[in-house]
This record gives sequence, C-alpha cells and structure tokens, in this order.
Amino acid sequence: MRKLYAIVCLALLSNAYKAQETLPYYQQYLLDGEFLFNPAQYGKTDYVQLNLNYQQQFSKFSESPNVQSVGINANIFDRVGAGISVFRDSNGPISAGGITAGASYFIPLSSEGERKDQFSFGTSVSFYNMNFDYSKINTEDASDPLLQGSESNIFMAYANFGVAATYHNIFAGVSVNDIALTNDESIINGREPSPIKFFLNLGYDWHFADNMYVTPSALINLNTNSTRTIDYNLIATFFNDINSFSFGVNYRSVQNRFDSQQLSISPIVKVRFNKFMIGASYNLGLSDIQEYGGNSFMIGLGYNFDNFINHRGYRY
Repeated sequence: MRKLYAIVCLALLSNAYKAQETLPYYQQYLLDGEFLFNPAQYGKTDYVQLNLNYQQQFSKFSESPNVQSVGINANIFDRVGAGISVFRDSNGPISAGGITAGASYFIPLSSEGERKDQFSFGTSVSFYNMNFDYSKINTEDASDPLLQGSESNIFMAYANFGVAATYHNIFAGVSVNDIALTNDESIINGREPSPIKFFLNLGYDWHFADNMYVTPSALINLNTNSTRTIDYNLIATFFNDINSFSFGVNYRSVQNRFDSQQLSISPIVKVRFNKFMIGASYNLGLSDIQEYGGNSFMIGLGYNFDNFINHRGYRY
C-alpha cells in the first residue's frame, strides 16, 4: 500500500509544474453550476443565481484533495448576462485558487416566454495561482532532485469561450476552456500551461407525465493531451409550481492514447424549495486506487434571488 501511495504521489508531484489544473470538474454542472464551465450560461434565467460547491476526494487519506467554488451570475441588461466565480483546490502540498469573470449574450429562438428557447454565446477570463509547499513533503531521501525546487508560486491567465442553446426541451452546449494567455509556449521555465479543454454536452427533458420528466444527457471533456472523459447522466424530476425533487445517476469513464478506464458511478439527489437548492452526489470509484484512497462526495447549495440588478428584465 505504501509503495502504491508513494508512486501515485510522486507522479502527481513531479508533474505539478507541467500541467496545472484550473477548476476541476466533477458534478457541479448537475447541481446548477453549468456556468462554471461554459460562460454562455451566465444569466440564462431571470434570477440572480448563487451557487456553492464542495468536493472531497479519497476520503481515506489524511489530507484528501478538496475543492470549493462560489459563483454568481445574472441577466444584467436586456439580453446581456454576466458572472463571476472563485475556487480553491487543496491537494496535500499543492494549493491553488482562481477567479473567473465574463459575460454572455442571448438570442430568443421563440416568443413563448419563460426563456425556454434561446441561444447564447459568451466569454470569460480566468486568473489562476498555484502554490507548492515543499515543507509538507516527507521522504527518506531529502536530496531527491524530484522533490527540490526554488519556485513555489505559479500565476497563469486563461481565456474561455462558449455557446449554448435550448429548444423544445433539448439543450446543448460547447465550450473551449483554459486557452493560455500567459506562459503560453509549450514549455517555459520547465513548465507548460494546462491543456486546452473542450466541453460538449447534449440532453433532453422528456416530459412524459404531469409534474414529472426524465433527463438523459451526456457531457464529453476533451483536451489537447488526447484525453477524453465522458459522463452519461440520467435524472428524474418531480415538480410542482414551487418545489422540485430530482434523483439519478452519473457514470464517468476516461480514455487516452494508452488506456481506457471506468472512473466512477455517482448517485445524485437535488431538492429545490422555492428559490433554495440543495444537492449532493456520492462518487463510487471504479478504479483500483479507490481500494486505497476511498470514495468521494460533493455537496451543492444554491439560491435564486429576484433580479435586483436588471429590474426591466430580459428583452424578448
């Protein structure tokens, strides 16, 4: 067990400066956090939407990785949306944080109202900082060159772009994230920017009964390191005019040029009481490392404020 843990840690630490990760994605997009990965989702409703998420991985580790994010977005003027989010990612000696801000524009696809049919595009900029604390590394060989370094901070700036659409209960989106604006050469000072990520999602809200619908959906995360992560989701929702209850499952697999692997299967629950939302997912790991590291979970909270920014409302 100790050998496996050491190998995993050394692999992560030795590459820490070569592939920085901005906000890691888990099931945030299923807990009202779509705008965290696609700026075209800023202001997609008439509310000021607040979203908070907490994710913990590998529960058996004493210093298990954890991620927190807080974001807010709204329709701010006519068809213009805007949003801002911050996150913190802690993983043993590595700690990272960032802030993202951007704007979007919406085009109605029908005159039915309630913003059910619309197309949008948006852009955002992310500022990311990572810190490496060498004092937290315990090793038998303190002079190991892999565990030596003089730089403890890395700052990066990224651009993100996205489009999204909903039409007759079909929804889809494409976003391009982490386009490096600084340190954008393939390798500079022994490190390189994180790979550009491409998110593609598609789903359908199937209203087959009164006050109930089922949502099959998929999300694909591609990147320029030839890695492909695929999510398959199936969510059922019961609702009335005020409240709703959703439950379902998320299945995730990953493939690269060398191998493919099943990562996790995650039960998901989301409850909405009027304007308040609470949701959770529990990630049951399917890879071998889960035997040693344990599973993970996510909790999401949200609140929809009446739009105090744009009193005139969305312009159809």
